[in-house]
Amino acid sequence: MTERVTRLDLCIAAGPDADAEELAVLAVQMREQLLELDIESAEPATVGQAPPGTRAGEVLLAGALTVMLAQSSGLLTAIVETVRSWASLNRERSVKLELDGDVLEVTGITRTDQRELIQAWIDRHADR
Repeated sequence: MTERVTRLDLCIAAGPDADAEELAVLAVQMREQLLELDIESAEPATVGQAPPGTRAGEVLLAGALTVMLAQSSGLLTAIVETVRSWASLNRERSVKLELDGDVLEVTGITRTDQRELIQAWIDRHADR
């Protein structure tokens, strides 16, 4: 039986004073942590092709990653826990995760509330 590979989009926010360069650095840090998990890939997200005549092939979206993973509740739980742990290092950080049009925002709310919201979100996408 083949596992279904799905796309998970992550968008990092770091407070009102964060610029594109800071978001790019944060995305690299997040990517490094995610690559320690059993995911297919984690790459900077793009918003399309660069304008003609420019050197870039695609335009990167600052602070955003596209993660490809085999769909399983265990792996999704590990990803969300990694994001939660990373975001908790700074109160200004938050991460939006989007899977199949369903969005979960991981922020600085209480650990109990956060876990309940995370579990409900994972349950909606686990082992379909």
